[in-house]
Amino acid sequence: MKTKTNYTKLVDYIFWITFIIFTNPGDILRALGEDSGDGGINVVDFLMVILIGCYVMVFYKKDIGYDKAYNKMLKFILIFTAYHFIVFNFLVPVFKETAYSSIPFVLIKSRHEAYSIILFFLTYRFFIRSSKIFFELLIYSSIIIMILFLITVVTGIDILPISKADRRFIRIDRIFLIEYGLMPLLIPMGAVIIGFSINIKWRKFILVAFGLMFLTWLLSLTRRHIFGTFIYLFIALLLNNYFLNKRLIPFNRVFSVAFYSLIIGFIIYFSFPKYFNAGIKTLEEAVYVLQHGETTVGKKDVRFGLGKEFMQNLIKDNFVWGTGFDNRWRTAEGDKGGYEPSDYPFLSSIAMKGIIGVLIFLPIYIIIIRALRFDIKFLKKNKINFNTVEFFMLVLFILYFVYDLMQYMNWFKGVSRMKAYEWYMYLAMYLASRHIYYSKYVSKLEKPIQII
Repeated sequence: MKTKTNYTKLVDYIFWITFIIFTNPGDILRALGEDSGDGGINVVDFLMVILIGCYVMVFYKKDIGYDKAYNKMLKFILIFTAYHFIVFNFLVPVFKETAYSSIPFVLIKSRHEAYSIILFFLTYRFFIRSSKIFFELLIYSSIIIMILFLITVVTGIDILPISKADRRFIRIDRIFLIEYGLMPLLIPMGAVIIGFSINIKWRKFILVAFGLMFLTWLLSLTRRHIFGTFIYLFIALLLNNYFLNKRLIPFNRVFSVAFYSLIIGFIIYFSFPKYFNAGIKTLEEAVYVLQHGETTVGKKDVRFGLGKEFMQNLIKDNFVWGTGFDNRWRTAEGDKGGYEPSDYPFLSSIAMKGIIGVLIFLPIYIIIIRALRFDIKFLKKNKINFNTVEFFMLVLFILYFVYDLMQYMNWFKGVSRMKAYEWYMYLAMYLASRHIYYSKYVSKLEKPIQII
């Protein structure tokens, strides 16, 4: 029996290590000399085979059981996937005589959409089995990668691939990691720990990782990420007071947040004073853009409206069925020409898949909103122990999707982005966290509950 347990735990470790490498944090695949670009078959495809192999090795006898919310979600995802592969990839391109619509070419280029669905299926099952292993590996690997990133920035030694771009309104270089993988999840993780004063075994490491991730965002001088960190903290504080039936404006917790902010601020100020000052200006710029819809130098931010004229015309011309498969959605040349699914997920999803595709995907968002509504009401109504891993996981993904839904311009990332791995992974983790939490908690209640 002990041998079988060790075997399955080893498979869990192999799965999650491969899973994190697959997401390519810090562009470690390129740092190791592997090309995971969007060309032909590459190391990413090999990693996917390993992930599927892990599932076959431990789930061949029985699955995790019935979960109504997950099964509903999977049904609608599969319906949308069928629409995507039949209509988007073949029928519309053939009808419109789009270039590069040969079947082998489309299948190779579109395999990443299939990977997103496979990852949703695999992540849900392995997260229920071994979510603690995932969090440990994510936290520790992220800390290592961000330390290597900072060493690269400070010393100039080529350890991890980085990118630089001029941040014009403050005349300072933005410094990026090429890929971030799942490391952005460290921000809501830290916000949950601080906002709810949760004391679990990873607490100190999460706070360290949170500080390093915020510093990484600061070096990138990306307004939405820097501003978003404070929004995450504010939402966490609001939820904490709401669950405890206290007044929503958490004055008594402001000092706790201020304390952690001061510590992180002092470290950043003395380590990167130029970027600390630039970060302040970036926050001011973000507030100005939110107030006026344009930058301080008069440049319109069309992400809050209907996008650029090119995108508007693309939607008008392809409103019902979308463009169909068009390789310009996935290339640098297409991005320069106006095909920008990364910056305009909501608009590009309509242009790519048409209003029909968006409506087919809409039930997925309805399920998310219903699940969030149920969870928030349940946690408010019942006496909850905050200092459990199960609560931490559930409220983490509640926080993530509440913030995700607040950014209306970023809706339908799972539709518009060719590689929407992270969004589907987080969705699977949210559903799995609900399964874990309610399986443990509901058994203590006198009456069964319907969790969606």
